[in-house]
Amino acid sequence: MSGTKLIISIAKELLLLVRDRAGMALLFVMPAFLVIVITLIQDKVTTTSVNVLFVDIDRGEVGAEIRGLFKRIDTIHLIETLNGEQLSADQAQVLVAASKFQFAVVLPQGLSEATSEAARLTATKNLFPDRREPAGPAVPEILVWFDPTVHGSFRAAVRSALDQVVVGVETRLLVEKSLALLPEKLTADLPPALLQAMPRPVLNAKDLLPQLFGNMTLIPVREQFSTAMGFIKQPTAVQQNVPAWAIFGIFFIVVPLAGSLIKERESGTLMRLKVFPVSYLTIIAGKILAYALVCVIQFAVILLAGMFILPLFGLAAFEPGGQPLPFALMMLSVIAAACGYGVLLGTVGRTYEQIAVFAPVSIVIGAALGGIMVPIYALPDFMRPICLLSPLYWGQSGFYDLLLRAGDLRSILPEAASLLAFGMVTTMAAYLFSTKKSRRP
Repeated sequence: MSGTKLIISIAKELLLLVRDRAGMALLFVMPAFLVIVITLIQDKVTTTSVNVLFVDIDRGEVGAEIRGLFKRIDTIHLIETLNGEQLSADQAQVLVAASKFQFAVVLPQGLSEATSEAARLTATKNLFPDRREPAGPAVPEILVWFDPTVHGSFRAAVRSALDQVVVGVETRLLVEKSLALLPEKLTADLPPALLQAMPRPVLNAKDLLPQLFGNMTLIPVREQFSTAMGFIKQPTAVQQNVPAWAIFGIFFIVVPLAGSLIKERESGTLMRLKVFPVSYLTIIAGKILAYALVCVIQFAVILLAGMFILPLFGLAAFEPGGQPLPFALMMLSVIAAACGYGVLLGTVGRTYEQIAVFAPVSIVIGAALGGIMVPIYALPDFMRPICLLSPLYWGQSGFYDLLLRAGDLRSILPEAASLLAFGMVTTMAAYLFSTKKSRRP
């Protein structure tokens, strides 16, 4: 393969690309715009608090306790009034049905009285199992209205918070009622002489167990990230999304690359090029190197957007790390895999319409299976091994090793080698397919 012929082939491809200014702008601007939008959305989803309409018809002790405990949860913001007026249950239902709010919690009338009586009966049954007590009133249900468009995981998080609040109130009431009955229990079980010799205790739950009535944590919980290579900095949505969606954008070079091959074949340009003393491998190599240069510029645009544009929206700036060699190796490996896939599709595909449909869909499927659109841990069990077949997964895993797990060159070699092998295999498969096809009579 002559170096001059290769340079001429690269120049030809770059000239064709530069002439399509609108297409070039889309290649550079749209992936960067995608990274910004996705990162802003995911950062908002993971850090925002949810507004919950709160209607307290009970107006009793339990309602006040539930309200107080809810207000200690940072991710839930209770709204009890709108436009200066107290919310009613019907208003809350209408607002949720209209998708103006996602959740509404309604505390029914008589909740405090019925819950207090139920706690007293439970404490009495535990301390005096032989005593027969008349059944108390049924405890009315706390009603939660939710918008049916809310995802199940989000709904489960709010329901879990509500369950924790209810358990806290129930525990406090049971302890309070049990302490109130404890002097009677002592009177029934201890000898009269001993009772006369000791003063009758006054057991007040608020004095004895203030942690049940205050914001006290006995067992602290601390988050710490576990990685085989040791963790340095806390990951942000920016560090996670910029490399992932940059890989997604790079793989979309498949569409113009494959389309270029098909158009040249349909117009007869490829046949005329083969007449010259230039091998098909030189033509393919020139095309790959030209589009690889475009991918490098595209990747740089995305990184610059993460470093300088995302901070304008209040997010942390993207940090590419202090290891340029492993970072560059991963970038070039991803580009090699994307270009090889594009050459294969452009060689095997018969029409541009086929590629225009198949290529984007296959990339989206690869992104979904590769953990870019949906985290790997969220996939069904039977689908998780399939993610290992996606080159987008290899690219994301390698960048995550570098940026999130404090990895080095050795840690990314398996992913980089897999991507380079994928690019070489697809390119050689395209070359062999084209050679075999040209020999047919």
